Amino acid sequence: HIEPNKLTKLHYMNEAIVSYKKIFDSNDSYDGVVVMEYVRKLKELDNHTPSLESFILVTNTSKQSYEYVGNDFEKALGLDRDRMLGEGLPYYLSNYHPEDLPILLKVFEELMVFTMSKMTLDQRQKVLYTWNYRIRNSEGNYKNMYVQQTPIYFDSNGRPIIGYSYNTVIGNGRPMPLIATCKHLNKKSSFETLFHKNYFLESFQILLTKREMEVVNLLVKSKSTKEIANQLHISEQTVSVHRKNILKKLDFSTTAEIIEYCNKYQVF
Repeated sequence: HIEPNKLTKLHYMNEAIVSYKKIFDSNDSYDGVVVMEYVRKLKELDNHTPSLESFILVTNTSKQSYEYVGNDFEKALGLDRDRMLGEGLPYYLSNYHPEDLPILLKVFEELMVFTMSKMTLDQRQKVLYTWNYRIRNSEGNYKNMYVQQTPIYFDSNGRPIIGYSYNTVIGNGRPMPLIATCKHLNKKSSFETLFHKNYFLESFQILLTKREMEVVNLLVKSKSTKEIANQLHISEQTVSVHRKNILKKLDFSTTAEIIEYCNKYQVF
């Protein structure tokens, strides 16, 4: 017997794996030889770098596996490095925050569509992708991770399937909007942002009902409970219930924190 919350998480994870395969599907076979020298150099660098709350990953998106997992992976998250190498994507996804998974899949899909339709092959070889997500550590606490990834191997269609990424723990674990970028190293040797999107609406729409979104929007506009009730044609008691549910769903203690969050990340 599986508990309901575990069933929901399992459903998200299974959907994520299927969707991930579709996004990064490639007909080319890959035996690992191409990036062996690259990984060897990464290992040397890793062995001579002081321990940080960051780690390196070399991801094989076509196989949903990891060619290399940095030394500090276990120190940063307390998760099992051997399982990462042995089980690949399913193990890592099992620790993602379930609310982030559907948004991340949209992030990956939109970045891939942009890459394949808007960028030349030369540009793809000089690109840096960034995004963030929440991951559960060995103590059961969620950490915010910031990813900087660059592709190092492409299939015959120019699709990036091997990527090197630097993953860093950021913030205090509180929810943050997922933001994705695609930056190109131009001829002036500076990064030029070609794609930037804040997925805050997707995050809020997963967590909140349409009515709760309306209440948050009005709270950010400094409307009182009475004003919100009048504008939405509901009772003040109903507004208070919505506010209580919003605080719980967004993991905030006060309405002021919600307003500060929305203003900081320009949610509305």
